[in-house]
Amino acid sequence: MNTSLTTDEVRHVATLARLALSDMEIEKAKEDLSTIFEHISRLNEIDTTGVDPLDHPTELQNASRDDTTTSTLTQEQVLANAPAVKDVFFDVPKVLGGEA
Repeated sequence: MNTSLTTDEVRHVATLARLALSDMEIEKAKEDLSTIFEHISRLNEIDTTGVDPLDHPTELQNASRDDTTTSTLTQEQVLANAPAVKDVFFDVPKVLGGEA
């Protein structure tokens, strides 16, 4: 299988992708894409008979639990972990609207 791309093919793909590439970028893309297609071609030569298709390298399972209510923290417990408190609120630096 021929995995080399022509300059015209790369220009066509660039046009379809609405990319304005210089001649030097076209040549670089041609080399890079040809290398990628060469690797894909090598992978296609591997015998995968008896190998099940895989969508992820590990078995993923949702970690689910029953939705139950538990006791909540009091306002004092929550504010005890805050670096700064003003009245009964978290005190944070102003981030919008100019100087504090």
